[in-house]
Amino acid sequence: MRPGRRGHRRGAEDATTHLLRTGRRRIAAIGAYHPGPAGAPQAGTVGYHRALRGAGLTPVPGHLLPARPHRRADGYRAARDLFAGPDRPDAIFCFSDPLAIGAMRAAFDVGLRVPADVAVIGVGDIEEGRYSRPTLSTVAVDTGFLAREAVARLTARIGQPDAAIAEVVAPHTVLPRESTDVPAR
Repeated sequence: MRPGRRGHRRGAEDATTHLLRTGRRRIAAIGAYHPGPAGAPQAGTVGYHRALRGAGLTPVPGHLLPARPHRRADGYRAARDLFAGPDRPDAIFCFSDPLAIGAMRAAFDVGLRVPADVAVIGVGDIEEGRYSRPTLSTVAVDTGFLAREAVARLTARIGQPDAAIAEVVAPHTVLPRESTDVPAR
């Protein structure tokens, strides 16, 4: 079993679409990297671009930054780079909640208000995001579904070791919270 690329793409697309619905138009993304031919971050990049193009927007060069997925420091560094650039984003989609928490701290450190000046959304629904200030908007993946599927697939694999690898797409939900509440001005 491998996590579904379509699920990662859809989650990224839905997160970016949420930002677009709040009136944001200069949306950056933090977390793109290329671990292999079918990695989740690549699928997330596709979803991010798809949402922007669906809204009639062209992705801004320099608004898609690489970062290791679970390091707050990488989210912080990437957001600082975005804020120092010539076309500061009004929203940031982060490929994980830890990256988003780092990005929110960077916004605070440069004097920007979340969400009034820049909206931020992550992926993962980690507990820290529910207690951050502002609380973090996120894409929550149905981890119970993934656990049940993993056990079912492992059991099936034991019975049929040569069975083909299956792609599993877990359901997800966008959870709007304070970090994306205020529409752009």
